[in-house]
Amino acid sequence: MNKQGRGAVMLVRRHAPRALWPWLVLPASLTAALRRAYGRSDTPQVLLLGSGRGVARPEERRHLRLHRGERVFWREVLLHGGDAGRPALWARTTVPLRGLRQGLLPLTRQGTRPIGDLLFRHRRLRRSAIVIERRRRQRAWSWARRSILQRGPSQALIEERFSHYLPAWHGRGRR
Repeated sequence: MNKQGRGAVMLVRRHAPRALWPWLVLPASLTAALRRAYGRSDTPQVLLLGSGRGVARPEERRHLRLHRGERVFWREVLLHGGDAGRPALWARTTVPLRGLRQGLLPLTRQGTRPIGDLLFRHRRLRRSAIVIERRRRQRAWSWARRSILQRGPSQALIEERFSHYLPAWHGRGRR
């Protein structure tokens, strides 16, 4: 866990567009902020790209400080405002299997519900510094962020890539 604490931001590359900046640095739930931006309680909608159990990727091992071969639960989704062809963002959540046994098992049952509703409901949730990066190889997903959410001994790596279909910022919504 990063010692910078809640709300800290670490930029890997500068000059994010001004309109994107509030989305990138938001320490609270993107789901709540997207609801506010879309102006409807039934959004964002989730398109489940995949989920399951497997071996952690090298970068996931590094960020979560896992051993080689350690198994994780992963989930990838697109969040959109009603048109899956125009997603606001792509997100991947990775949780070590031991974290599922320590209170994060409900993550495996989210299906097409936003994960932010589950994670940010807990008052004891702590977030590491948000690391912001510019990804050059995928133009549609040029800005990304990642952080680790921790609740007790359980951790979840959250990675989000923003698309040019992201709605205009309308405030942070609820935590």
